[in-house]
Amino acid sequence: MRKKGKAKRILLYLFIAAVFGLAAAIYIYPMVTGALTPTTVVEYGNLRVTTNETCYFIRREAVVPATSSGTIQYFFEEGELVRKGTRVVDVIHSGHSYITSENSVISYYIDGLEDMFSPDSMRDLKKDKVEALDIIISDTRRESAIVGEPLYKTVDNSVWYVALWADPETVINYTKGKTVYLNLPLGQVKGTTYDIIDSGDHWLILLKFTRYYEDLPKLRKMDVEIITSDYEGLIIANRSITTMEGKPGVYVRTISGDFSFTPVSVITSDGEYSLVESSFYYEKQGDETVKVNTVKVYDEILNHPEKK
Repeated sequence: MRKKGKAKRILLYLFIAAVFGLAAAIYIYPMVTGALTPTTVVEYGNLRVTTNETCYFIRREAVVPATSSGTIQYFFEEGELVRKGTRVVDVIHSGHSYITSENSVISYYIDGLEDMFSPDSMRDLKKDKVEALDIIISDTRRESAIVGEPLYKTVDNSVWYVALWADPETVINYTKGKTVYLNLPLGQVKGTTYDIIDSGDHWLILLKFTRYYEDLPKLRKMDVEIITSDYEGLIIANRSITTMEGKPGVYVRTISGDFSFTPVSVITSDGEYSLVESSFYYEKQGDETVKVNTVKVYDEILNHPEKK
């Protein structure tokens, strides 16, 4: 009986030793040798950076008031484009015809803020003042006119703008002259970042558009998704990017199996991933412009270089 008990204990000890040996093979050995170091293979992909902003729509527009009272006769529907010299409305019994002075879109939606939100004064917009506005857009179409009341407005359909205030986290997404896209209810509109103005705690961003949007004359304020960049190229997770001597880079596996620091040039980032230059890029070093070798497609890089 004692021999059987001793044999069981030996088997138990051997089993425990085998378990510890297996654990060492799985966990300890890779930690020492780096055989299972977490890595990612660099590949091509798409990086789209979006932000949601409260936008204020700006256009060159002129409100036409009634100069006499009487019954109104309309000749155009909302949003129609009319040529210079076209009769828009008549106020019957007044003997006054209202004729356009230039090619423009006709709109009957008026909020009384046409002068405030104009291209001439948009750089002077103040965040607190604008956000405090009670914006009410009214349809001016009616049967009769009273002197001084607005009849309609003309809108320049060739160019218009959007104003928004970006915080320090999102202002970096905007670059003067760079393409942006507004995702509006009737479709996407392409434009450019026209100006970036320091406005204290925020930045006033002005976007410019030359493609007409159907509902533009009736828009003043709207929460909009904005695409500030949309690229294809090499995509790297930000967790893989570290710095050496102030330069961003990643650790790439070499032929020998070691990892070597390789500088990268970030084109844009969405906070989680970055799109970077491929194979090489150029940078200024003193008075010279030098070629810098960088990551290539299918390079294997460390996921967490700080644990290297």
